[in-house]
Amino acid sequence: MIITILLNSGLVFLLLASLSVYPAYKSNFAISQVNSPATNDVSTIGSDIANDNNRSGTIENPYSLIPSDLPNSGIDVNTFPVGIAVNPNTGKVYVANEFSNTVSVIDTETDKVKSTIDAGDFPYGMDTNPLNNRVYVTNRGSNTVSVIDGSIDSKLLDIPVGKSPVGIAVNPTANWIYVTNLNDGTLSVIDGITNGVIDTVPVGKAPYSVAVNPLTNTLYVSDIVTNTISVINGETNSVTDKITVGKRPTGLTIDITKGSNKLYVANYDSNSISVIDTTSNEVINNIASFGDSPVGIAIDSLSNKLYVSNIGSNTVSVIDTKAIGIDNSKNKTNSGLGSLPDAPNNDTGAIIKEISVNPTLRESYSGEDSLVNLPNNVGFPLLASHVTINPYEKRVYTTNTGSNTITVINGESNEVTVRLTFNVNPSNAGDIQCNGIRNSSGNSSSYDRGQVLECLALPERGYAFSSWSGVANERYANPLKLRVSSFGTLNANFHSALTPEVYIFAIVGIVGTTSVFVGWYYKYGQRRYIKRYLTRIQSTYDTLHEKDVQQCISQLHGIRRELIYLFKRGSLSDSHYNILDKKALDYIETVRNEREGKDL
Repeated sequence: MIITILLNSGLVFLLLASLSVYPAYKSNFAISQVNSPATNDVSTIGSDIANDNNRSGTIENPYSLIPSDLPNSGIDVNTFPVGIAVNPNTGKVYVANEFSNTVSVIDTETDKVKSTIDAGDFPYGMDTNPLNNRVYVTNRGSNTVSVIDGSIDSKLLDIPVGKSPVGIAVNPTANWIYVTNLNDGTLSVIDGITNGVIDTVPVGKAPYSVAVNPLTNTLYVSDIVTNTISVINGETNSVTDKITVGKRPTGLTIDITKGSNKLYVANYDSNSISVIDTTSNEVINNIASFGDSPVGIAIDSLSNKLYVSNIGSNTVSVIDTKAIGIDNSKNKTNSGLGSLPDAPNNDTGAIIKEISVNPTLRESYSGEDSLVNLPNNVGFPLLASHVTINPYEKRVYTTNTGSNTITVINGESNEVTVRLTFNVNPSNAGDIQCNGIRNSSGNSSSYDRGQVLECLALPERGYAFSSWSGVANERYANPLKLRVSSFGTLNANFHSALTPEVYIFAIVGIVGTTSVFVGWYYKYGQRRYIKRYLTRIQSTYDTLHEKDVQQCISQLHGIRRELIYLFKRGSLSDSHYNILDKKALDYIETVRNEREGKDL
């Protein structure tokens, strides 16, 4: 299969050779690519990967259609997002869009793409140095690493490395950057000060991912052909050990908290996670990934949660690392290319949740931002989903290549989060209150997908509620019950309305007398309503809170609805409404607490 790309009035041929695919969604894809568009140098690692299991077939993608409850539940980026990294100090997430040759910059405050940066050819892996605000992206098509200044989100330069660079990791304390060159079998070591390659380390046949422990200055490199992890001394840049893991090890993540010293490895073909004791360099357990074809992996050391992206099942597994013990039956000799660990341990006690995310697979990829149109029978390593974590905000981000989106996961609830933007038309005509929280026009809030909101349109004086639009499922209900399922905007539309003062003024026609009368009438009415409803609220509580709790709460809610009606009519001012509504809410809460106390 040949894909032709028109670049700079010249033709570059991208040969996708040695295509060997697993049945169903499992793709044993042998990556082929343009390593130097200027010279049309094409290289492959097809033979080693294709002969791994002697499987063949044609993929029939069961995930080509996006499930109805998932559209727009991610942040839209450019075509084929793969690599992803976060700088927690700046609150920015960087995404490598492989078939747009761009990097998307996402503002975590708004969950929106704030800028797009041109990278090299086929950007793939990403990492950041939060200490100097540098961002690095591997370009597997142009054999370079792009250096981005995170303060201005602009590319500074490209650093030539080996053939088909994919994985990348930064040691922020030493300011060294490590890059795996898939088609060279090497690891490039870059000095972050001089931005030059200072060493090239042979590490195997097809190095894919790299992780660094800055405390011990030790590197770990996964090889998707030899099924091993190379251990490298960061001082001497020499391989000191090789650890046999599952089939086609992909993502790596290290738990560097005191007393842990563990490396977690996602094994794509084994559907497993290998757990390595980095002190002894031995596999101490091999657990199921609880999803199909795991690739990306990241750990939140503070919460002891491991997040694994499974591109075969379009899920992210959340695993409790504290529940993973030591399985002596998996603890075998790991030096050299020792025997492969047994089948993964399916202990379900470690799995917290498996979260459905936007699809990784799709029928084809096309559009103004895409360089190529791809069929749906491509697979790993061309197809990949990576994961990163912002520990400050407890947010997990994963790339969804099939839907060109980024999924955001709430690290506390382990739910996909979406952001709802609030808009009022005309502006300053009112506010939108959802679940008791007021939102001015232009504000936005994030909610767990599936969360139910009760939203109330609150008009300012001189306006009345007209209708809802945007993501609202009903136009005229106020309050509105809304189940949040996607990113979007909730619009509250208002129209002009005469207040009682203006109406009386128009009827009487005498400016001085009318203004005095209206002022007196308004103040008298305010005092009358305040006194009446304070008495009703108190009387309802005193009469019913011990006899009939449910009836007490129901009547207090009825009073609140009357107050909303009076407020919308203009009979109650903002401050008086808030006083009365709070009084009713306080008694409702008191009644509920009293009932819970009796139940205990």
